Amino acid sequence: MRKVLATFLFATAVTACAPRVATKTFVKVDQVALGRVVVYRNGVAYYERKALVTDGKLTVSVPRDRVDDFLKSLTVADARTQQPLPVTFPRQQAGDGAFLEMTLEVPMAKGPGQTAEVTLTYVTESPVWKPSYRIAFPDKANPDKTHPGNVMLEGWAIVDNTSGEDWKDVEVGVGSSSAMSFRYDLWSVRTVERETLASDAQFAVAPPTAVSPYGGGGGEGQGQMFVAELGDDEIRRPLGHPDNLEEAKDVVDESLAKLDEGEADYEVATAATGSGGGGRRGTASKPTRPRVAAARPPADPAPPSMDYRRDKAPRQTRFADGDRKILGLAPQIISRNQNVVIEGYADPDEPGSELRALDRANIVRNQLIDAGVPPAQVKVVNRGVVAGKAAGVRMIAETPAADPTAGHGGDASATADAAPVGESYFRSATPMSVARGTSVMVSMVRQQTQGEEVYLYDAESDRGNDRFAFRAVRLLNPTDSTLETGPVTVYGDGRYIGEGLTEPIPPKAAVVVPFALDRQVVVDRDGSTENQVSRLVTLQRGILTAEVQHIKKTKLTFTSRLHVPTKVYVRHTVQKGWMLLEAPEVHERLGDATLFEIQLAAGETKVVELAEATPLTRTLDLASPTTLDMMKVFVDSPNPSPELKKQLQALLAIHREVVDTGEKIISLRQRAGEYRERMDELNAQIVSLRKVKKAGALQKSLQDKMVDISERVQQATIDIVESQEQLMLAKVRFQDALAELTLPDAAAKFAITP
Repeated sequence: MRKVLATFLFATAVTACAPRVATKTFVKVDQVALGRVVVYRNGVAYYERKALVTDGKLTVSVPRDRVDDFLKSLTVADARTQQPLPVTFPRQQAGDGAFLEMTLEVPMAKGPGQTAEVTLTYVTESPVWKPSYRIAFPDKANPDKTHPGNVMLEGWAIVDNTSGEDWKDVEVGVGSSSAMSFRYDLWSVRTVERETLASDAQFAVAPPTAVSPYGGGGGEGQGQMFVAELGDDEIRRPLGHPDNLEEAKDVVDESLAKLDEGEADYEVATAATGSGGGGRRGTASKPTRPRVAAARPPADPAPPSMDYRRDKAPRQTRFADGDRKILGLAPQIISRNQNVVIEGYADPDEPGSELRALDRANIVRNQLIDAGVPPAQVKVVNRGVVAGKAAGVRMIAETPAADPTAGHGGDASATADAAPVGESYFRSATPMSVARGTSVMVSMVRQQTQGEEVYLYDAESDRGNDRFAFRAVRLLNPTDSTLETGPVTVYGDGRYIGEGLTEPIPPKAAVVVPFALDRQVVVDRDGSTENQVSRLVTLQRGILTAEVQHIKKTKLTFTSRLHVPTKVYVRHTVQKGWMLLEAPEVHERLGDATLFEIQLAAGETKVVELAEATPLTRTLDLASPTTLDMMKVFVDSPNPSPELKKQLQALLAIHREVVDTGEKIISLRQRAGEYRERMDELNAQIVSLRKVKKAGALQKSLQDKMVDISERVQQATIDIVESQEQLMLAKVRFQDALAELTLPDAAAKFAITP
């Protein structure tokens, strides 16, 4: 974009009270003055000179430290015909000379009395120009100065003249673009050493070394480095996982507590019923002293110890070690923008080793995502059984993708969704003079534009605040050029009210610039997570592999302390791999982030919820209460097919019957226990009354109560036995329903073959 905004521009030289700036040598062209200078933000400046040649030659003196930039960019043309002119420069010059003398040949001016006007342009090193902005709100005392809903925007470019020469009557401009700038040696003479070959030379070329996408089972591949390993006993299984014993622990602790209280006939509902939740299928027994029996899952070579009180401490310690590793790695992965490959391994003697290896890798991936790592940065690889590798996971970090602007080997897709680089060009309306060693302020824009005072809640930026919203100004860039990043000074009611820093503002685009933190808008932030089954993948003997939507919710409670209505913008970035599910309807994009608009009345409190989801792969035990709760939500969703929904509804109904019957048995036993306690009390009272001669009537009454309570105990015992039979039948039906459950809507390609 090369549009001149001449109607908005004027310039002012800044010389008074300014320190002298270090200057450099400059290109001299027979004392020909400059006509135009355009300073860019990539470290160079464009110079344009016009000279009148009378003898066919024009001498140019170039400082040796600028000769490469000069040769790289020099153009010489006849000002009338625009034909290029030849340039010669001698090689035999003193190596320590400060300048290189070049001679420009101008054939059309060689004759007697002939002249030619020459245009010479080149690019050389220069300090970058600096933008600075002012925003003024309408004066409340004089509202007619600006239109309603408008603010006054001023933009200035500060240009430093360190070239070593005075700019006299020069058209000064500033610009920015996506143009790249670099140094390149064009002055040095280069020769190439060539190899001498004999006619009978024989040679053979070796093939390149083969590489694996992830470095194979041994060392790391190129661009990768080993990060950490977690043993199988360091990987904490989530609730609902077949190997998670934490859910069963709560039931066992409850049964042991009841046992200690003397309720020897208390029976624990096992994990198979789902009433106690253990994640493992098993049976319940009714011995004199209660105990819990849990059957091992198919992949376990032997049942694990069920002495939770003895095994809890070492198991939790190993889990804590794994948790610390993951929580320590997550910030490094995020800050370095690394991709992590998680390799899952299995023991050779465990059944279903391929499934188990992949499951371990998926568990660790889910934990990294919970710790804040973007899902797009974590990949899973199933290594299965590898000689010399124990069951667990191995994490390998891939080096960040190269910057595509740094060379040809970069991954351009990594920045395919980045914001475009805008262009800008502003110049002074009239020629101006800038003495060497001084600076100049060039006005870029002075114009009324759409703008208003708002609030910005930004808890993501380095200097953001998660408790209060910033006072801010929202305005529109009225120009056809990008306004570069720079400081913004804000005025209101004829006084200074704050300052901020703007991001690049594309042409005709809006920006929200925070400039004060007045604590008038208070924000309470709360977060939660939940998992919802979205698709069933495989099912084998009650062990389910499912795709789960991991939902992250953010609850924001805004409270306005203002006495007038206000508008609040919430800045929120959805990381790669997450999908936004719930958010305010009114929003706009701001680079990688999104601004959500919220209207607050005076003194109002409003709750805003943001929800986003990412898919996770989970292994679940259908007998676990956690899994069954998730399945209830899944059944009510539109995801399952009618046939699968019917099967799951029947399974959940049986489970509800199991739970209700188990709770009924517990209630009956508690009631029978109370009856027995009352019988013991009555029996003691009857025995004591036998010694009293006149207590016959009371003794008879107590005996009648004893008979009544004895009948109630008998009836409760009968009800317990009948309920136990119902529970046993329900358990059998539950196991049969599990065995018959199929996945008609799951594609076969999702099944994992060892």
